Amino acid sequence: MTFPIQYSAEMVQRVERMHAGAEQLPGYAGWIADHLGGRVVTFRQRLVPQILAFTDLRGLDVLDFGCGTGSSTVALWERATDCRCTALDVDRDGLEIARLRFRHHGMEDRVALHAIEPVQRVGDLKFASASFDFVLANGVLEHVVPFATRPAVVGEMWRLLRPGGLLFISETPNPLWPIDRHTTGLPLVPWLPSGLAARVAIAAGRHRPGADLDARGRRGMSYFAIKRAIGRDCEVLNLTVARNRLLPAGPPDGTAPSARRRAGTFFLERVIGTPLAALGIPSLALGPFIEHLCLKKLR
Repeated sequence: MTFPIQYSAEMVQRVERMHAGAEQLPGYAGWIADHLGGRVVTFRQRLVPQILAFTDLRGLDVLDFGCGTGSSTVALWERATDCRCTALDVDRDGLEIARLRFRHHGMEDRVALHAIEPVQRVGDLKFASASFDFVLANGVLEHVVPFATRPAVVGEMWRLLRPGGLLFISETPNPLWPIDRHTTGLPLVPWLPSGLAARVAIAAGRHRPGADLDARGRRGMSYFAIKRAIGRDCEVLNLTVARNRLLPAGPPDGTAPSARRRAGTFFLERVIGTPLAALGIPSLALGPFIEHLCLKKLR
């Protein structure tokens, strides 16, 4: 079988093992392809250019917080090979896949990879405060359970930033939206209690019994909850640098947004963007995902 990147047979086996039991779910084939190169390709095209709208990453201490199987780490490292890169996650099986991925891309000795315990409170991680210039949390917060610990996770990322450093959060579903566009594709699932949400998703064939739907990401974290977790000591660069555009660097080269996406962008940026900006709120706060949020630590 051909995948976006031809990784080793061992890595293919580990990715398939990670998704064992989900073979009958609608997204299975896509999940396998994503972990076998699809995400690396996507992040190169769609994530890194948006990051580069705020920083060139060069010479920085970079942390990929919640790196998963390492796709985002590869895309970051390729664009800033002189950075000092650290990646961490709670999923040890995912980290073993990340090691194999780094080996394939010739960066195994260039990234400090750490397995951590779930963060329960600010200060849990062994890293000193102000250790990093740039922290990425891409597709992370929606997988943090229980939900009540999420502010502490954001606060811990903020603690690890140096003054002047950037926290970049992306691909986190916005719980203000009534449709779960991340995990099940079902309406109201983000708003339902955990047990009821799981029963609905199982009945619809979008979730398997015994798995944790909350940990799979059916409810994300809002912009407002993120801001409350770090306090006022920040600059929202989406407002001051990106002029409140949803895509700070513009659309990826060679892409043509659909009419529906263009209409949604027009509404968020042009119709409600100005009044929101007057209140100090970026347009992304009301989008379906918290995408390309860049917060600068002032002190």
